[in-house]
Order: sequence, then structure tokens, then C-alpha cells
Amino acid sequence: MKYIHYNGQPTMVADEVADAVIEYAAVLGSNDKTDTVDVPTFDEAGQPSIETVLIGPASQITLSPAPEDELEFQSDHEDFVRHLRDLGAAAGPARPVHEDRNLDASSSAR
Repeated sequence: MKYIHYNGQPTMVADEVADAVIEYAAVLGSNDKTDTVDVPTFDEAGQPSIETVLIGPASQITLSPAPEDELEFQSDHEDFVRHLRDLGAAAGPARPVHEDRNLDASSSAR
């Protein structure tokens, strides 16, 4: 589980959801575009919920670890992640380079 910190508030989401949201935000930002996204979240009681987030070049989104629990294994967000990746591909040609992926690519090239 991870927290998406948006507008000063933490929201608990599955790892793959958090990663897809921040990657999409980076693509939108690099293409000077804005979008709203209905993010599948969990409320304080651990119940599934939806939070609508406005993402654009001025968005300040951060991720942090959340306590791991059984919610992570009950979540199935494959369609949401695929949808955000498709939107990212359609948003424009610029792609951000994620530091960890860049390091992985450079170390495998050696």
C-alpha cells in the first residue's frame, strides 16, 4: 500500500495505482496537459472508495509507503492501471525518465 499525497491530504491506494497515477502525472506535466482521474482508494475503515484528482503541470503529488495489510492482496486494479497507461501514451510524445528505471537500464547495458 502507498499514500498519494495530494493537496496536503494522504490517500491510501494500492501500490500499482499509486505508481500509475504519478507516472501519468509526469507525462501530463511534460506535455503541459491536465486531466481528472477517478482514483480507486481505500477510506479510513479500509473500504473501497473513489477520489477524483485533478492532475496537471502544477500538480504536486508525492507518494509514501503505507502500512502493508490484506487490502493490498484484495485489490484488482489492472484495468485502471492499463487505462492510465493508455491515456499517458495518448497524451504526447514526451516521456519522463524514472530514476530507478534509468539506473536499471544503464547497469544492464554494461
